[in-house]
Amino acid sequence: MDRGVRIVIVGGGTAGWLSAAFLQNQLPHTLNRSVDITVVEAEDIPTVGVGEATIPSIRQTLAACGIEEHVFLKTCGATFKQGIEFINWRDDPREKGINSYFHPFGDQITVAGQDATWQWLQLAPDERVPYAEQFSVQAEIARSGHSPKNFRDKPYDGALAYAYHLDAGKLAQFLKTLSKGRGAQHKVQKVVQIDREGEDIGAIHLDNGERIEADLFIDCTGFAARLINSDEQNDFKSLSDTLFVDRAVVTRVENESLADVIGYTKSTAQSAGWIWDIALQDRRGVGHVYSSRYIDDDAAKAELAAYVNQPVDALESRMLKMRIGYHDQQWRGNCVAIGLSSGFLEPLESTGIYLIEMANWAMLEFVPRFLAGAQPQGSYNRILHNHYNNIADFLKMHYCLSNRRDTAFWRDNCDPKTIPQSLQDNLKSWNAAVPSVYDFNSTTQCFSATNYKFVLYGMGWKGDGSAGSAPNGHVGRMMEELAQRRSKLREFVLRDTVPNLAYFEALQKL
Repeated sequence: MDRGVRIVIVGGGTAGWLSAAFLQNQLPHTLNRSVDITVVEAEDIPTVGVGEATIPSIRQTLAACGIEEHVFLKTCGATFKQGIEFINWRDDPREKGINSYFHPFGDQITVAGQDATWQWLQLAPDERVPYAEQFSVQAEIARSGHSPKNFRDKPYDGALAYAYHLDAGKLAQFLKTLSKGRGAQHKVQKVVQIDREGEDIGAIHLDNGERIEADLFIDCTGFAARLINSDEQNDFKSLSDTLFVDRAVVTRVENESLADVIGYTKSTAQSAGWIWDIALQDRRGVGHVYSSRYIDDDAAKAELAAYVNQPVDALESRMLKMRIGYHDQQWRGNCVAIGLSSGFLEPLESTGIYLIEMANWAMLEFVPRFLAGAQPQGSYNRILHNHYNNIADFLKMHYCLSNRRDTAFWRDNCDPKTIPQSLQDNLKSWNAAVPSVYDFNSTTQCFSATNYKFVLYGMGWKGDGSAGSAPNGHVGRMMEELAQRRSKLREFVLRDTVPNLAYFEALQKL
């Protein structure tokens, strides 16, 4: 009988313990061999969770970990997320007043399988229903306080697509308890030496004198990237000239009751960044993400204090520094980087945990090949590069389409020198066309043409073709049919879901 596969994960947190839980539950079935997982953490440091958002892929990943949805929701203080409301991103509110649009989850509504976006663009601007409200019911459902599902639905399923807001500290602790209960070893030690054998890691040495070998090492050591770049020979592709934000100041606001829970993230633009507002079951996690090139820490904290309506001197907060970009070699020799050691892109569209998920799903495909003697590192690295670059383009589009010119931050974000060529090419194409699946060259990407359309037209993109002729009969028929389909979907969703308050009150009784 073949011996078990030895996997050593260095670093805990969400990246380390989600990887442990996922691989522990999935890899033995793929390999038809036992898998022995050891997680090495420097020390048990309680994580101060301020709230973290996810995207719908998290449901499939948690299910693959063998986690019951209601247990996860209750243990991690999680709530439903149906999308993001972007406030004051399109225009300067001092000039145009408060403005917003919604980026919902799920597919857009079609007419007999046809995309009616072009017909919507032919309408005069004052005749158009906002794009998200025209092509989805999710913004209305989320803003009305309805959840995307009810208790009769199967786990991880509902009338609408959804993700979660969660307490990152509670999630890491939950996954740690789960993984250790299933047999993962946990060593609370420091790594003091790394033995490299060319591209491979031969062993790691702990501060208690223990030497550990493994078939595969997973680097979850954060921005330090202690394993994947231990010899400082792994190039880092900085994206700081495209995505300017590099810091965050975060705080928390207690909820008075479950009635305060809303089922979407709020993202409110500021002078040199934006503020997230995430509702958990017992509190809100609020954070100001900003660029240190355009605003100092004290001024950024003052903007956050003003947002939560607290005196700046009384605001309890902590600062985070971010390194924007990714390592060239995501998988190097027998070491894979996951989480911040892999790279980081700002949290505007909640892709941090998503990149952890995608790394693990890709490993599930490629680790068996690696153990069989193949060298899948190049394919794995290409896939992860695609993920990072697709996300970077999508995030940049939020900024470069803005009409705001009130600060240097917003003006510089619209400078073509800061916009990736791939995004410039697409925007040029979309002057006379609608985003299409054919505009993207990878099937493994986070954001699709549908996501692009919700943001593109939410931000007020017109393009050369949007000034077209007055609506003709074809356009009128398409829009009428679209409205009817939306109305039927709305009726179905309202009939098949319950308010957030009712759902989480019932959850508390379990």
